Amino acid sequence: MNLAMRKIILDVDTGSDDAVAIMTAILSRELELLGVTTVHGNLPLPYTTDNTLRVMDFMKSQIPVYKGCPYPLVQDLTPGRRVNGDEVKHDTVIDGKVVAVHERELPLPPAVSGVQEEHAVPWLWRTLKYAEEKITLIPVGAMTNIATVLRMDPAVAAHIDEIICMGGGINVHNRSYRSETNFYNDPEAAKIMLNCGVKVTVVTLDATHSSWFGYEEVDELRRIGTKEAEFAAQMLYHRIYAANLIGARAEKKSALHDVLAVCAAIDPSVLTDVRHESCDVDIGGHIADGSLMVSSRYRYSRPENPTYIAYQADRDKLFAMLCRYLARGEKITGEGKTLGGEN
Repeated sequence: MNLAMRKIILDVDTGSDDAVAIMTAILSRELELLGVTTVHGNLPLPYTTDNTLRVMDFMKSQIPVYKGCPYPLVQDLTPGRRVNGDEVKHDTVIDGKVVAVHERELPLPPAVSGVQEEHAVPWLWRTLKYAEEKITLIPVGAMTNIATVLRMDPAVAAHIDEIICMGGGINVHNRSYRSETNFYNDPEAAKIMLNCGVKVTVVTLDATHSSWFGYEEVDELRRIGTKEAEFAAQMLYHRIYAANLIGARAEKKSALHDVLAVCAAIDPSVLTDVRHESCDVDIGGHIADGSLMVSSRYRYSRPENPTYIAYQADRDKLFAMLCRYLARGEKITGEGKTLGGEN
């Protein structure tokens, strides 16, 4: 094993962009993926876990998968708290068919492998507590698993090199008028993570939407000629198609949000506007529930507040990185047909 590889743990709520992020991490030569933990988020936990296993089997990977928390820490204990969510619906029915950006089952063969017996939270705690080298955590779903570990034993934060999370939005939002889905799905967990004292790089919707892709990139991915690139192309195509069909956006483009977080762990320069700013998350349960708030004032941005907010990303560099890693996959032979879904 290359000792220079950065040790990471991916915490996912696998839908379409999580799937591409997992493939990117596995195919990279700069990251050592120690394990994948699943959490509620884009979909209920049974689906995010099953989809994760489908991706791992597709990649012929033996990296262990651990099933995590099915619910937010406390958000759903208050009746009606989530009433202000879903400004843009995540799925709708068109001509009798459910259309969603994140389908409940990825268009991959059913999983043959299974999750590990140990729950994600104790595995995360044990892995961090006894780590000989610091580990980078990359949560790209609700932060419930990581927040639970940090509340169980705050001392394990000393074994975390950095947390690179996909979440939050400053000027771009996708779940309510002020919130992004991952922070909205467990605001208290996001707040705990941001206040744990570890360096946290927040890959916001502002950054991911500054580096989104269209149908031209779908075609470029398909020309790579590996099964991984073909599947990534299919996921990108579906995200663009579904988002336009349900009216989530007007442009024929889509961000592969979680891929940007993984690529930032490999090469931080893919994030081009990162600001050292103090931040917080609204947990009030009202219209701004789950919103990320930042302060650019100097007194709130000192080293004891190690939070860094990404506003922009290098779209061309991100796509070049994605293509480079996906090209390392398994070459398609014969007809090279798509794996399923829209062509």
